[in-house]
Amino acid sequence: MNLLKFFNDVGKLKTLKRAGWVLRGIKNAESVAEHSYRTAVLAMAIADKLDLQKKEKLRLIEMALIHDLGEAYVGDIVPEQNIPKKKKHLLEKKAQKKIFANLQNGKYYFKLWLEYENNKTKVSKLLHQLDKLEMVIQSLEYQKQHKAKKFDEFIESAREKIVDKEIKKLLERLLLKR
Repeated sequence: MNLLKFFNDVGKLKTLKRAGWVLRGIKNAESVAEHSYRTAVLAMAIADKLDLQKKEKLRLIEMALIHDLGEAYVGDIVPEQNIPKKKKHLLEKKAQKKIFANLQNGKYYFKLWLEYENNKTKVSKLLHQLDKLEMVIQSLEYQKQHKAKKFDEFIESAREKIVDKEIKKLLERLLLKR
């Protein structure tokens, strides 16, 4: 167990730019840490809106905070890189194990990450949808800043994946403002 190593690994996400935005020519693209932070705050807020039990709310927020930690070692892998999903999962799994080995409760966080990856529980399904909602919020911010750029592919991806009625309402309200 080495908390300082863990803190260092988490810190790597502050300088790791989100690959999808970089590939689309966004200068000063958001970092993975910025994305994870807003996703966690969205999780906190939506948990109250959905009346999640305290235990579920905590799991959702914790899951949001750790869902991209493996990228500290493997980078932000996006579909355009043509890395098969299975290989991406294995790379991230190995990275997550390495990162969480530095925490006293590392096995719990690794299992929480696996829950997110498997996307079968109520909490993990919510987080996947919030991850997409955060991506749409960011895409709309970039569209405003870079008037010539359009990010409809991100919006369509979110529309396909977001099924929770409250999150869907938020998405549609966001899209009305563009």
